[in-house]
Amino acid sequence: MIGWLIVLLILLLILIFPVGADAAYSRESSWLKLKLGPFRKTLLPGSGKEKPKKKKPKKENKQEAQTAPEEAPPKKKRKLSLDDLLTLAEIALDTLRRTCVHLSIDLLCLDWTAAAADPYAAVVQYGRVNAALGALSGPFHRVFQVRKEDVRTSLDFEAEKPVISARLVLSLQIWEILLIAICAGVAGLRWYHNKKRTERAAVESDAGKEPA
Repeated sequence: MIGWLIVLLILLLILIFPVGADAAYSRESSWLKLKLGPFRKTLLPGSGKEKPKKKKPKKENKQEAQTAPEEAPPKKKRKLSLDDLLTLAEIALDTLRRTCVHLSIDLLCLDWTAAAADPYAAVVQYGRVNAALGALSGPFHRVFQVRKEDVRTSLDFEAEKPVISARLVLSLQIWEILLIAICAGVAGLRWYHNKKRTERAAVESDAGKEPA
């Protein structure tokens, strides 16, 4: 009996153990730092301007080159669009609201400079980003307690790609991480399956419209 009480006490101490994270992203640099009680650990120091390593060309025999089968072109990975990112953000906020977990954010910084090769596309992007931030602001502040916040948007007609920089410093407990991870995983899988089903239905519909 005493042994089970000790195990339960240890599990309780682990679940309420305070942890935190400091994550930042920009074109120049990015990092991810983890806080475990009084300890600090840097998990991901990185730089946005890393030089790729040059690979030495391998010498191939003529016979091997003639008999070697042609390799299939690599499949292109689909990138998440802005609509997908906004949908995932809404799912994440709804998941946190359902878990009734009020997280504490020490610092939140976001600087989004909208830009595109086409000036009209840059203006559309700027409007969509501001509309999304306005729509997510209410649910976001109902879930998070933000101590310091700095969110800015701007428009650049000279650049061809948007420039985004962000930083997030938050603190929470182990049990909150587990609860959020489970709920977010279920919601993310549901969104992924719904998206695949929609894409499959669109492909089948297009195939049915083609003349025989």
